Amino acid sequence: MVRALRGRLRVQVWIAAILTCFSSSACVSQLEQAKLDYARGQALSRLYQTADALAFYKRSLLEASEETKNRPSAQAFMVKGMAEFKLSLWKEAETSFLEAFSYGFAEGEEWAAEVSLLGLAATFKEMGLSNQAARSYESLLAKSKFRPVLLVAAQRHSELRLSQALGAGEKEKAKILAESLKLIEKLSDSDWSCGYYHYLQSQFRSHLGDCGRSFEEAVMAKELGLPSEEILRDNDLQIIYCYRELRKVMGTEAWKEFESRYQRWMKRWGWKDAETPAWKKGT
Repeated sequence: MVRALRGRLRVQVWIAAILTCFSSSACVSQLEQAKLDYARGQALSRLYQTADALAFYKRSLLEASEETKNRPSAQAFMVKGMAEFKLSLWKEAETSFLEAFSYGFAEGEEWAAEVSLLGLAATFKEMGLSNQAARSYESLLAKSKFRPVLLVAAQRHSELRLSQALGAGEKEKAKILAESLKLIEKLSDSDWSCGYYHYLQSQFRSHLGDCGRSFEEAVMAKELGLPSEEILRDNDLQIIYCYRELRKVMGTEAWKEFESRYQRWMKRWGWKDAETPAWKKGT
C-alpha cells in the first residue's frame, strides 16, 4: 500500500521562533506584545491547550489590530493576518496579508515578507485555491535564503502536491510527483546537509515506486538528522517499508548483499531487529 506523507515539521515552532527572534526590531511595544501573544498561543497549541491558545491568538489579534489603526505597517498587518489565520478568519487573514505587502517591508525585514507569503499561501489553501497556494510556496522555494522559511514552504508544498497527486489519475499523479521530487532535489543540491530534504525525497520516490532510492534517501536523512522526533520515527518507518518492499522484488544474491548492509545499519542505530527501531524497545 502506498504510504501517505505523515511526518510534519514543527512549523509553529519555527514561525514562533522567527517572531521571537525579530520582535526586538519592532519599535512599538504594542506590536511586540502582539508577537509575544501569538508565540504564547503557539506554545499552548503544541501542548493541546486549545482554549488557552485561542485566548492568546485573540489577544494578539486585538493588539495587532490596534497597531494597524494607530501605526500601520507591513509587520503589523503580518501579525494581524497570522492571528486571524489561527482563528480561522480566512478572508480577513487574506486581506491583512495583502495589506502587509501593500505597505512594503523595510530593508532587513525580508524575513517578515516571507512569513507573510507563507501565511497568504496557507490562507489560499484553506479557501480552496490550492494552485495559487502551490505557486506561492514555489515562489518562496525559488527565492528565499532563510532556511526556516524554506523548510516550512517545502513541507507545506510537499503535503499539498502529494494530496493533489493521490487524487489524480495515474498519468497526472506521476507528473505531479516527478515535478515535486525535482523541486526538492534542487533544494537539496543547494543544502545537501539538510536531512529533511532527503526525507521528502524518500517519500516522493516511494510514491513513484523507486524503493531502492527511497531507502537510500531515508538513510541519508537519518544520518544527517531530522527536525523532530515525530519525523525521525516516520523516517524509520519509511526505512522499514522500503526494506519490506525490496525483499519482495530483489533476487537472491542482490537481497543477500542488501541484507548484509542493512544489518550494519541496524547495528549502528541500535535496532533490535530489521523491523524494530530503537524507540520501539519495551513497547
